[in-house]
Amino acid sequence: MTPMENEKKLDRRAFISKALFGLLGLLGLGFLIPALGVLTPARLRQRAITFVPLLPEEDLPRQGVRKAELVYRASDREIRTRVFLVVDHDDVTAFSAVCSHLGCLVNYHRKTKEFVCPCHGGKYDRNGVNIAGPPPAPLTRLPVKVEKGTVLVGVKV
Repeated sequence: MTPMENEKKLDRRAFISKALFGLLGLLGLGFLIPALGVLTPARLRQRAITFVPLLPEEDLPRQGVRKAELVYRASDREIRTRVFLVVDHDDVTAFSAVCSHLGCLVNYHRKTKEFVCPCHGGKYDRNGVNIAGPPPAPLTRLPVKVEKGTVLVGVKV
């Protein structure tokens, strides 16, 4: 083989190799893009906020924290979750009772005025801010409003 033929053979081999890798890359992207849509967590997808009745306004404390169970329907199934209502000078705030660490349900301790997770000892203040333990984020604040004598809490459905 002459040096010229050897060089052409290498060029051909390099071209085929690059073309094959390019084709495989395009095929990979063809599978990856739809897979990203399927694998995207549901919490990142946009969902509408729906206000669900929680309890009568007269059941709210004048001051302090009240635990309540929120029941609503989403995707043809009933969902039950615990929420806390914090009332401070006619200002009502609602928090999900789900710990931001591993999803355990937190409890409110009146003496220390803290939300405490029984699983790993995470603590949150009355504003839902994580103050001790492993929780990486505050408690989830839920939209709340009072209309026609009923306390309504917003959930994404």
